[in-house]
Amino acid sequence: MTTNLLLSEFRKVTTLKFWWALGLAPLVVGLFSGTISLPLISAIADEADDRGVRTAAGAIGLLVALALVFVFAALFGAVNAGTEYRHNTITTTFLTTRGRDHVVAAKLLVSALFGLLYCLAIELVCVPVLLVTGSDDVRINGPMIAVLAVGLLASALWALIGAGLALLTASSIASTVAIVVWYVMGEGIVRAILAGLHLDAVGQWLPGSVTVSAFIGIVDDRGLASAPNTALSLLCLILWAAAAGGLGWWATRTRDIT
Repeated sequence: MTTNLLLSEFRKVTTLKFWWALGLAPLVVGLFSGTISLPLISAIADEADDRGVRTAAGAIGLLVALALVFVFAALFGAVNAGTEYRHNTITTTFLTTRGRDHVVAAKLLVSALFGLLYCLAIELVCVPVLLVTGSDDVRINGPMIAVLAVGLLASALWALIGAGLALLTASSIASTVAIVVWYVMGEGIVRAILAGLHLDAVGQWLPGSVTVSAFIGIVDDRGLASAPNTALSLLCLILWAAAAGGLGWWATRTRDIT
């Protein structure tokens, strides 16, 4: 894979409008969720006189923004990887490069990069807001840095999941719909079904659940008895991203695109 191919994929993204449109929504929601809800929740926390509650309340804007940026990073990956199928330009791209492997690798890397940049931009906006409007318990410390770092990694991994689905289905529309449905209610429904089958332990390894568990392991030293720790959760999310990307890669290599 050459640098020229990576630059080409990067330019394909920046010449379209969807890359900044997808990042705008979580940025705005994260900013306003912190400034609007923070005073109300902080007041309740002060009444409870619980330092842990006050700290969690101070970070609500960041947590809401991160929850949104993951799904929008996945949507970006799906749109980015599936756009050429939608516009029927993928054949030309394959014919003008040295092989399909290079094209797929470039699309996955660029998708992961933009997913990371989405999260970085939102953190750079939300953290100063937290420090200015938050309580005295909100500060840049070890747990906060860990949350920010995990957010960056998780955002890149969700972008890879979205890109892998688009490559697997050869459709940006089908993959974006699948991501939204799964993120909004699909995983919850699957977990409810698994719980009814007494397979609760299986449900905790689904991608959304392990993402939540990664943050629980940071903000709650005690953790949850049924939740994996941060390192194990991130490893599982990496495996989900590798599976999605790998299946998309395999489908792209074997698919007839003539």
